[in-house]
Amino acid sequence: MKIKRIICAVLALAILAALAGCGSKSELKNISKILSVDCSGAEIVSQYDSHGGFHGDGTSFYALQCSDSSTLEAIQASDEWKPFPLSDSLKTAIWGLQDEEHDYAPMIIKDNDWDNPLIPQVENGYYFFRDRHSFAADPKDDSAFLDESRPSYNFTIAIYDTDTNMLYYSEFDT
Repeated sequence: MKIKRIICAVLALAILAALAGCGSKSELKNISKILSVDCSGAEIVSQYDSHGGFHGDGTSFYALQCSDSSTLEAIQASDEWKPFPLSDSLKTAIWGLQDEEHDYAPMIIKDNDWDNPLIPQVENGYYFFRDRHSFAADPKDDSAFLDESRPSYNFTIAIYDTDTNMLYYSEFDT
């Protein structure tokens, strides 16, 4: 009788482990589809999601470690990705902006921790941007997505850090 319980417990743990693995594979597949780059060989090292509630507002964030050069090669060959430097509007959205005229908090944060944006400072790399707001005339253009006349912000951004082979992916919705 005790052996049956042990076997059942081991099987239950094996099923849970398999399901957990499937979840990360489906997340990588979804990210790959959105970014038009195969990320299936990457490992999710960090994730956060505050989406929920009635309107689905929140931030989704994934940090992916890319162990081989295939992701970078795909990014470099893609028309969807641009090389650094980032525009001022993207820097403001990701890391905030404080100067004599402005004081903008970063948007991609966890639990209102304005001092620690989820995407770390990146010096060298590539970026992907998609403005998903209904007011967006060109979803690939980030020049006006922070326009204060908009009632909300809905965008997807990804940054590939060529110094660390990390890919940071985020969806932001208000």
